[in-house]
Amino acid sequence: MMRFFSSLIVLFALTAVLPACAQLQFGAELAKQGKRTAAGGIYKVGKPYKIAGEWYYPRENTKYDNIGIASWYGPKFQGRRTANGEIFDMNLLTAAHPTLPMPVMVQVTNLENGRSMKLRVNDRGPFKKNREIDLSRRAAEILGFKDKGTARVRVKYLHRAPLYNQRGQLISGDESDSFVFDKPYTPTRDRYVSAAPITEVETKSLDGQDLPSKKSVLPEQKYYVQLGVFSRKDSAEALRQKLGQIGQVEVSELTSGGRQLYRVRVGPVNSRVDANILVDDVLDNGHQDAFILEE
Repeated sequence: MMRFFSSLIVLFALTAVLPACAQLQFGAELAKQGKRTAAGGIYKVGKPYKIAGEWYYPRENTKYDNIGIASWYGPKFQGRRTANGEIFDMNLLTAAHPTLPMPVMVQVTNLENGRSMKLRVNDRGPFKKNREIDLSRRAAEILGFKDKGTARVRVKYLHRAPLYNQRGQLISGDESDSFVFDKPYTPTRDRYVSAAPITEVETKSLDGQDLPSKKSVLPEQKYYVQLGVFSRKDSAEALRQKLGQIGQVEVSELTSGGRQLYRVRVGPVNSRVDANILVDDVLDNGHQDAFILEE
């Protein structure tokens, strides 16, 4: 996967004098330039560009609906900037596309097993002949082709995706009653890395004698599976009723950017394993927007 900015004139001028590896490094540096927020990225269409002899023509195409081969990318690019300035995380539900604007939402359907889900396009690629889209590792897992490596898919444009600020909070989005994406929970190596500080517990017996102190108490973690955020309460209630059979589904109010929103989520459960089971249940019930959140 290459990373590059829109300054293709400079890149073409250097192509004749830079070896292949240097061109890749220069393209990566160009991707880091440009005006963008620290973590949220920017809306971007981009200019036509040429990779490996193939021309690509990015444009806004709200009727985009195409069938092709999907692949996936992950560890090699973890933590790097995407083509629109976001931070790539292989555990989030994102994708790279050679011509669609960024960020936008697309519906990706695996035509080999029927699985389908919505993904956020925030990067450029893949740059192989007859390759349609590159998915994050997690997206490839859910669509069922991570081990195989590729799959025949259908990619359909849905709508523009909201931007995030440097804290991962929604700062803009569609004013309609479409699903509003919250920043998904990002798994960590250690379940307690970002938890509250460990608390020492002092104990005494009834007669005032000190008892051996318990060395530490780990704060209790709670996991929810978020199903959606809506601007209308009746839409949130409809989703709660639709998915009520999978567990304790709740609707709660929240405010974002001065807007009153209604969040639908199921839980809590005590482990990420249980949360992943809930995600699978949600997908099996035909709802494709499900993210794990930790509290």
